[in-house]
Amino acid sequence: FIFRAADAQLPGTWELLAENGGIASMHTAVTHYGTVVLLDRTDIGESKISLPPGNCRDDPNDQALQHDCSAHSVLLNPATNGIRPLKILTDTWCSSGQFLPDGTLLQTGGAMDGNKKIRKFAPCPPDE
Repeated sequence: FIFRAADAQLPGTWELLAENGGIASMHTAVTHYGTVVLLDRTDIGESKISLPPGNCRDDPNDQALQHDCSAHSVLLNPATNGIRPLKILTDTWCSSGQFLPDGTLLQTGGAMDGNKKIRKFAPCPPDE
């Protein structure tokens, strides 16, 4: 199946789903469940969304925050506009990602402590 720009219904539209996702999304990936993984870098300080208690990220080499209790990744459910924090341990700046055949998001590389790292996220149905 090939989709051509000439087949698109133009002009397209944009719709704001969440007023504040808590992070500045650098990478965005839509899962096969229709949820959306948003990834931000980890080395620029706190985000605007907290991790659950007891899930702080400790990195003595981080130049901004060595003890960080904020999320740098979230999962957005467009059906409900719900946002759930995800814990990311290493910096995703300058990284790449792709989906594996089973729907797992494979996210590779990054800057600083994210260099030569592999991150995997296996999405679950939105109601789980």
